[in-house]
Amino acid sequence: MRVETSRATGWVAWVLFAGVMLVLLGTVHLYAGSIGLIRPEILAGTRSDLLLPVSLTALGWFHVAIGTIAIVTGVGLFRGLLWARFTAILLAGVSALVNFTFAAAHPVWSAVAVTLAAIVVWAAAAHGDEVADAQGT
Repeated sequence: MRVETSRATGWVAWVLFAGVMLVLLGTVHLYAGSIGLIRPEILAGTRSDLLLPVSLTALGWFHVAIGTIAIVTGVGLFRGLLWARFTAILLAGVSALVNFTFAAAHPVWSAVAVTLAAIVVWAAAAHGDEVADAQGT
């Protein structure tokens, strides 16, 4: 019987955490987008002053697209795929930037979100290849 060793570290858990968060975030975006497409009047009541003049249907499709990308990326991170690492880094970077812009309105949540995004970027960039190794693939 041969025993194989893995070079995976504890950072694999952070990469998998990023995958779970992306799947959850994608699910929320899919629901929000579906609501925007099926019953846009629900979203219209909460959007008094739009930063960009975008129709609620376009906003719904944007949420559906982002949600799909996030779910597929999260599943890709579970499998240790290289493209998923790059996409996760991009999504986490955009998330950090957006949360940084809202730091004045929500300082505690913004600080937590930016910190988590930085951890996800570091884990996916430096240790993302360990996920495939930990799974033995």
